[in-house]
Amino acid sequence: MSTTENFILVQKTTIAMLGFDLFSGSGEMWKYRYRCINVYSIATIFPFILAAVIHNLKNVMLLADAMVALLITILGLFKFSMIIYLRKDFWRMIDTFRHLMTHEGAQGEEYAQIIITANKQDQRVCGIFRSCFFLAWALNSVLPFVRMGLSYWLSRHVEPELSFPCLFPWDIHNKRNYALTFLWCAFASTGVVLPAVSLDTIFCSFTSNLCAFFKIVQYKVLRFKSETPVESQAKLNKIFALSQKSLDMCTELNHCYEPIICAQFFISSLQLCMLGYLFSITFSQTEGVYYASFIATIIIQAYIYCYCGENVKTESALFEPSTIVPVPVHLSLSTDQHDAGISRIPHHRLLL
Repeated sequence: MSTTENFILVQKTTIAMLGFDLFSGSGEMWKYRYRCINVYSIATIFPFILAAVIHNLKNVMLLADAMVALLITILGLFKFSMIIYLRKDFWRMIDTFRHLMTHEGAQGEEYAQIIITANKQDQRVCGIFRSCFFLAWALNSVLPFVRMGLSYWLSRHVEPELSFPCLFPWDIHNKRNYALTFLWCAFASTGVVLPAVSLDTIFCSFTSNLCAFFKIVQYKVLRFKSETPVESQAKLNKIFALSQKSLDMCTELNHCYEPIICAQFFISSLQLCMLGYLFSITFSQTEGVYYASFIATIIIQAYIYCYCGENVKTESALFEPSTIVPVPVHLSLSTDQHDAGISRIPHHRLLL
């Protein structure tokens, strides 16, 4: 499988986890709606988490626990809605990346190797990110059983526990009600993880390939050779066109992810405050492990955006007029041609 095909497969599989096919037409996108049960579960369980927040206003610890769950569901629903809202933009960007990767990879083995290396690095980063998120999800699913087990061991009495702090109008002490409610919460917990993993890993893939395009530009400049002024002008135009195309894709990516990153950092800040308080109380208990892993996951999630954005900023800034090796005098461009070429060099600083 080529790098381009692998890139498309990764994006398609990532989005498909949410229950729809981003690459299908509008009529086919929701063909398998039953796969969206995870996201439906978040939307339907949200009012019961909000009820738990209101109910525990006078108990700081329970209130903080419920607020963390409320913020998680808000962020999950927001990210899912942004995927739906921006689906055409994502499809267009993925298609643009695919064409550019195919074109540049066909220019030479060294260019293809730059793209392959960038995608391998992206897969490693995304793999670590997914592992952290699914570890937090697994701990969140196991935590209720740990709590009930400890309660029974210490007091021979068990209170039903759920993965989300909720207040339901039915009695969850009933075994059948508890089993159905726990299953509902489990689907909701999965629905919280999937939009985050999908959007964040797609962001990593986009930025990794943008870095690859900027490296290709630098590679072409450093190995610039020509026989005639006309050939020099043509090669420079192609280099500047690739650089400008990469910058345009950066702008489009920034436009799509700006509200997502803003919401991510705002909600993550609130979560870290509350989780820090909960961890300070439970760090010597079993629940402390859960809160510690949750804090680590949120920090890693925020760091992913910073790391990827900084990489793109650094690579885009490395392409400067000073990096162009002057051609010999007898092959140099005319003054007008040289100024026309240099004027197209983008003095750009990308801020994601």
